[in-house]
Amino acid sequence: MLKRKEWYEFFMDKGGVEMQFSSAKIRNLELKNRWIMLAMHTGFAEGDALTEREYAFYEERAKGGAAAVTMVLGVNDAGALKGMYHADTLDGNSLQTLAERLHQYDCKLIVQLFHCGRNESRKNHGEKPLLAPSPVASPIFREEPLEMTEEDLLQTKVDFAKAAAFCKENGVDAVEISASAGYLLSEFLSPITNLRTDKYGMGEDKGMTYPLEVLQAVRESVGDYPVLIKVSGAQMLDGGYELTDTIVFCRKAEQEGFIDAITVTGGWHESPVEQISFYVSKGAYAPLAGAVKKYTSVPVIACNRIQDAETAERILEEGMCDFVGSARAFLADAHYVEKLQKQEMFNPCQACNHCIMDVLKGKELHCAFCPEAGNEYMENQRRKIATRKEVIVIGGGPAGMYAAKKSAERGFLTILVCKEDQLGGQLNLAKLPPRKEEIGTFVSYLEHTLKELGVNIILGKEADVDFVMEKKPYLTVLAMGSEPVIPQIEGLDTTTYALAQDVLRMDAEALKPYGEGQIVVVGGSSLGLEVAEFLVEKLPEAKIKILEENSRMGTELGAMARPLLNGLKQAGVQTMCDTKVTAFDGKKVMISIGSQPFFVTADHLILACGSEPVSAGEIAMALMDERLSYAVVGDADHVADVDEGLQSVFELFSRFYLA
Repeated sequence: MLKRKEWYEFFMDKGGVEMQFSSAKIRNLELKNRWIMLAMHTGFAEGDALTEREYAFYEERAKGGAAAVTMVLGVNDAGALKGMYHADTLDGNSLQTLAERLHQYDCKLIVQLFHCGRNESRKNHGEKPLLAPSPVASPIFREEPLEMTEEDLLQTKVDFAKAAAFCKENGVDAVEISASAGYLLSEFLSPITNLRTDKYGMGEDKGMTYPLEVLQAVRESVGDYPVLIKVSGAQMLDGGYELTDTIVFCRKAEQEGFIDAITVTGGWHESPVEQISFYVSKGAYAPLAGAVKKYTSVPVIACNRIQDAETAERILEEGMCDFVGSARAFLADAHYVEKLQKQEMFNPCQACNHCIMDVLKGKELHCAFCPEAGNEYMENQRRKIATRKEVIVIGGGPAGMYAAKKSAERGFLTILVCKEDQLGGQLNLAKLPPRKEEIGTFVSYLEHTLKELGVNIILGKEADVDFVMEKKPYLTVLAMGSEPVIPQIEGLDTTTYALAQDVLRMDAEALKPYGEGQIVVVGGSSLGLEVAEFLVEKLPEAKIKILEENSRMGTELGAMARPLLNGLKQAGVQTMCDTKVTAFDGKKVMISIGSQPFFVTADHLILACGSEPVSAGEIAMALMDERLSYAVVGDADHVADVDEGLQSVFELFSRFYLA
């Protein structure tokens, strides 16, 4: 387990961190430090006025040290995503109230003016038209949009200008024009999505005419007022626009006096290159911002995987940007910047992409590792109760640790009992595959938090009925986690296979035998794919085959399966779907594909067949007999990912002590 100093050094170089906490200006707007919370579509919109939920969400990030917080606003109804406010109907007093609540923490309000273009599903967009430069369907949503008419183009341009003026009139400190990631204005810049033959087609100006006209209209509507633009440094698609095109566009916009700062992200959501997941190294796209900065003179904001002080300081000192932007670091920990400055532990973004995947599906924004995000308004209604009542949490995995945290925060005397000699549970395995080591920092953060809250942590003890009955607590939380599933395969015995969980724990010496002969992994879920990736990293010459009974590998990973499967394919790992394993004789794995029997040779058989809950029945029955309250959470209830497990705990403790 990382101690506080080790944990901080994991993220921090020994160099200084002065620049990121110095002030700087965008036009005449002074920001207290270089950290800007970037735009995130929350999906929280209800009616035509911001609710306490939104106020509390943004205010908590202002309180936590952000120099500026960015909110997204659709420029009109057709441009807004599901759950997004738009300027046609939003009550201006809402923006004034939000600005005032941020200003009390010396935090500025930026509103990103947004039009989705073709990028939303028909189901989520309802009867509103999906408008785009040309009728080219998005590969994500597969909905053919309508080609914008002259009337559409004029009205949308007017709407951008009106929305900017509306923001200025209602206390917003700056506006940012969205022209990135595959949304409307960026679609004009791409030869893939802009097939027009009129003056707004690609032509000599490479599709820049309409976005520049929009920027001009915005500038004319707001005058001397900070206007930012957000661009993708390159489209990162074959046949798409490149960095040189983005630089030319930004130079033109600056030379005309239309913009005062440029936020530079990576590619589009549909790019095959990963944008914000843990497959992207920290600050990997900052050089795109650096290139734009080299050829422009307005401040540049770098973004994508800038989620720690060392990365921020490095790219600032190297002159790649003037400000650092992050969205998900602020989602995972609202007080992220304040904690960086004080060199305190923070809840690090795991770059798991749960947040963006849900938003693209039209769901509300949330963080898999921080259920409080978006629920601050609820948390603010709860008060800590001074009580001598005890809560016992059994299990030291993520659900158990988080349950102990919420219990202590509610004021209960809390005991956490863990049968292992360290906390973390399944996350201690989850951090072992390549690029996932930062999951260990989440465990360290929770452990540190529990100690600060005064939780009594008992390691190396398996809580039984006698232990619980002796205490007779006010509440017992059963979070004993899960254990590996051993499938019913003829010929299996403990000498003929290894569990994927055990392989992940092996050192170099124990792994040596796997470098010879054929490895067969039974199970193509995340566990099977990640143990294969682990073996590829440790034994690059290993021959690996993965067998999966279902028609797809890694279904529970969603979009995150793509880079993992691509990497395995490049490493020569073979995958077989729709393949049922029936028997193993020590050298041959008997399989059936459809109704046809086959076999594959296997010198090493690894089982990655998932997990099942550890039974809580005995303790639960004893508690029921004594009419003592208990709850089963996390994998002990049903096996799921960390997101669902933590959410089950949050919902449990949300029912306690509503003030």
